[in-house]
Amino acid sequence: MLQFKIIEKQDSWKNTLKNFNNIDCYYSYEYGNSFAKKEGGRLFAAYYEDHDTKIFYPYIKRRIPHIEEELFDIVTPYGYGGPVISGTYTNVFMMKFHELFSSYCRLHNIITETIRFHPLYQNYKICRNFWDIEYIRKTTAVDLTQSLEEIRNNYSEMTKRNIKKAKMNNLTCFIAENSEENIRIFIDLYKETMDRNHAASYYYFDEDTFFEQVKETDISETLLLFTKTNNEIIAGVMVLVGKEFSHYHLGASKTDYLHFRPNNLMFDFMIESCKSKGSSVLHLGGGYQENDGLFKFKASFTNDHYFKYYIGKKVHNLVRYNEVIEGLKEQYELNERYFPIYRGQMEKRKIRT
Repeated sequence: MLQFKIIEKQDSWKNTLKNFNNIDCYYSYEYGNSFAKKEGGRLFAAYYEDHDTKIFYPYIKRRIPHIEEELFDIVTPYGYGGPVISGTYTNVFMMKFHELFSSYCRLHNIITETIRFHPLYQNYKICRNFWDIEYIRKTTAVDLTQSLEEIRNNYSEMTKRNIKKAKMNNLTCFIAENSEENIRIFIDLYKETMDRNHAASYYYFDEDTFFEQVKETDISETLLLFTKTNNEIIAGVMVLVGKEFSHYHLGASKTDYLHFRPNNLMFDFMIESCKSKGSSVLHLGGGYQENDGLFKFKASFTNDHYFKYYIGKKVHNLVRYNEVIEGLKEQYELNERYFPIYRGQMEKRKIRT
């Protein structure tokens, strides 16, 4: 019997996830809801069931800015997601799901949709006939099914030297308690790191978001790892540990100690910690751009173990979308390469005198 519903309540969400074995940590209610608050939106999930096929798709519904009318768009919570399937997959089932979900979007004044597909699930493949798919960049991951010795042997020579240098400078790593004191230490490190890297506002979070990230859920836990020297904490990492995969989530370090190579030692310790948790893969993510310095640093630990990161785009109501854009053009210069255009960079039009 075919079933399609939109889920908002936490209890219903958790019960629905029981249909999906080892579903990844990005799909938990707690994770999605923390970033829905950051986005100023509300967390929902679409659920479809037909025979033994089940589809689950979390998203954040946000009101479109800069206009008076109540129009909305939807987006994947920070990180990765998109529709995930349990049971038999055919294009017919995905087509039915897409038709039902698209009708729901039009009915509820949702005019655009952006999906950040999960690189490890490669779920863009099941969606490419129904959404506009765009390749963004490579990500990289550590194969934790190998022995720790094999993994370390495959580090780049530069990484091996930097780990050795960190140890010679008496740096050590440890798993910290997820206490308020430790979280605040991490917050300070993270802010320093974002400031140092001139990060976009998207990568800054309020305190509540950090505290919510370390809460254990039915499908995940968060490890807080620190690097220290002479009892001073100089680097930290938050790692999401799911039923099958672990994810490097947030990293931070003190500028004054970077020459000691704390991040190299930290990544090595993170790999060891996630392997001890039984994860099959530690996903490190990508860089800000394809093959940038951050990506190359991560890839130096992974023996060229790459995945592809895609996004999906959909305009559910082209007429209203164009109306919003045309209205904004009267006041702003818009970046029309960004999707959706109304969430891209805007500059106030200069008034000619």
